[in-house]
Amino acid sequence: MKKHFLLTVSLFLLLTFCSKEEEVEPPRELSEQVVSDEQSLEDFLSTHFYNYEDFQNDALQAELVFDSIAGENAEKTPLINQVKKTSIRVKNNDGDFVEHPLYTLVAREGIGEMPTKADSTYLSYEGILLNKNTFDRSVAPVWFDLTSVVRGFREGMPVLKSGEFTVDENNIPTFSNFGQGAIFLPSGLGYFGAPTGMIPAYSPLIFKINLYLVKRTDHDGDGILTVDEYDRDGDGIPDDTDEDGLPDYVDPD
Repeated sequence: MKKHFLLTVSLFLLLTFCSKEEEVEPPRELSEQVVSDEQSLEDFLSTHFYNYEDFQNDALQAELVFDSIAGENAEKTPLINQVKKTSIRVKNNDGDFVEHPLYTLVAREGIGEMPTKADSTYLSYEGILLNKNTFDRSVAPVWFDLTSVVRGFREGMPVLKSGEFTVDENNIPTFSNFGQGAIFLPSGLGYFGAPTGMIPAYSPLIFKINLYLVKRTDHDGDGILTVDEYDRDGDGIPDDTDEDGLPDYVDPD
């Protein structure tokens, strides 16, 4: 009976291991995944609208909301007609570049400074999947160093401008006239095949953003703004001119 039990357990473990091995998905090709992601994003943009009528009233401090074009909303203008589409080069494992679409929506531009992709920004945001489930959110404003976020977020931010603020007797600021919009990005500009928190692998992402403040950055204090030495060749990888292992923007020499 003991031998029979051990044999049964061994067989069970073997089958379980083999089953798990079969469930492992091989990495997808970047050039193929971007085609699928682009279609998924454009399907969403073609079948959804945002509450643009609320943003036509300058006195109203609206929050960005997406909804389906159906029923009483059947005549709404789809997002696909209101976003700006740009192309971002992403280097694959072979060293070749694959063009990735990036879609940005400006609901309210803002009146202040426009950030570069290497600045620090004070903002609130919500990250959602294409099924509109929230995977991350910050209602209270936070400082984001754009060199440390996913590339699609970083590349999309320069379409918005900061706002202005007043401070009351309790030193509490109130912001107004700030930029509001959204970034729609394929997985190759996000986390690609790495599941992260509530984000499944190969997920296109949407970020809704309120941009309050912009701070120009010089990470290494060498007198050269980070944007001027961060990624001059546009390959998405921070430059390391002297090949000492430190990217130029944090290398004071």
